[in-house]
Amino acid sequence: MQNKKYRVFPILFLAFMRVALGVAISLAIPLYYLDIGLEPGTIGVITSGTAMSYLVSPLIFKNLYKKIGVKLTIILSCTGFLIIQIILQFTLEPLAVYILLILDGIVLGSFWPVLMTAVSRISRLEEYNQNNLLKDRLMKRYSLSWNFGGIFSFVLGTIVLFFIEDILLMFIFSLLFATSGLIFAFLIQEPENNLDKEIIVPIDERVKSIPNREDISFPIFLPLVMICVYGFLIGGLGLAYPIKSELLNFPLFTNYLFYFFRMSTQTATLSKTMDLNVKKIKKMILVSNIIVIISFILMGLNYNIVIFGILFCLFGSFNSFYYALAFKLTIFKNIAKNTSKYSVYFEIMIGIGFFLAPILTGLIAELNADLTFFILAILSVFTFIVYLIFYRKIKD
Repeated sequence: MQNKKYRVFPILFLAFMRVALGVAISLAIPLYYLDIGLEPGTIGVITSGTAMSYLVSPLIFKNLYKKIGVKLTIILSCTGFLIIQIILQFTLEPLAVYILLILDGIVLGSFWPVLMTAVSRISRLEEYNQNNLLKDRLMKRYSLSWNFGGIFSFVLGTIVLFFIEDILLMFIFSLLFATSGLIFAFLIQEPENNLDKEIIVPIDERVKSIPNREDISFPIFLPLVMICVYGFLIGGLGLAYPIKSELLNFPLFTNYLFYFFRMSTQTATLSKTMDLNVKKIKKMILVSNIIVIISFILMGLNYNIVIFGILFCLFGSFNSFYYALAFKLTIFKNIAKNTSKYSVYFEIMIGIGFFLAPILTGLIAELNADLTFFILAILSVFTFIVYLIFYRKIKD
């Protein structure tokens, strides 16, 4: 494995396709049910199905790839995604969709943590082990790949719904994404498990080969809390805006268009942020969190469609700093400890955020749609306070 270049593009393509699939149905499902008059609280429970089972599925499958390999694990998970999408073509009955989303979350537990494990293992290969910049580039490419998957799906949804106001078309595209993902799963190379080799933590170019040494210290719960909040804010906004846009009679395609704005600005920010060291990122969060708070407050007060587009851009640009720092710290901890367990913790915590967000957002929206945005702002304030308390604990 060390004598030939590892083929990374199938992993990047899989991340792209899975997010494209998730985006297609994550907006299509609530929009479909809002159109047929289902209550927001019920919609919130249904859309939380994937995240609910994802709370435990990474733990259930955490050792599967050790027994059957990374490649076969990914093939099986992609097969599961495809079967679920095939069934969705025949029924959108609420209980059936809820069960299918729960199954989707179960299968997801053998997908994202394993992809992150593959990235960690690749980082320990010889060509990466001797080049810290190459490690950072790998993490950047991985992060951008799933972001571009979201952008692609949002653009597709915007175009389709602008010309044809039929949300059911997005379920057909999700089937195509699942099919493409399974095809590329067969192209994955099994990454070598370098458990006994020297580890380089890609923090600083001055750091050389130092076995089993952490060159950055931080409370492990901090990146986990950050990624949980990141998931909650995105998940909350994912239901809050469709509900408010329905009440304001905004065009259907704006749901995908504004989320395209969010994902595009997030991707642009991440492409730059992933090149920064931890010290700079943690300082930027002090500013970005304040802007996120203001954005949510203005969303709650706003009724103008153009201003919503601007606020989505602001949210996407500055909420991404939480993901960047949490992801980097998680990968560094994996490499330093010769383990993949922190990838599992990472995915569980983001699952908690996505699970709770639609349920609470739906219930609150039944009282007042604007109130959901203010609750998200309050959560951002609380997170900002916690981050300030532990800011100095991140030492590099």
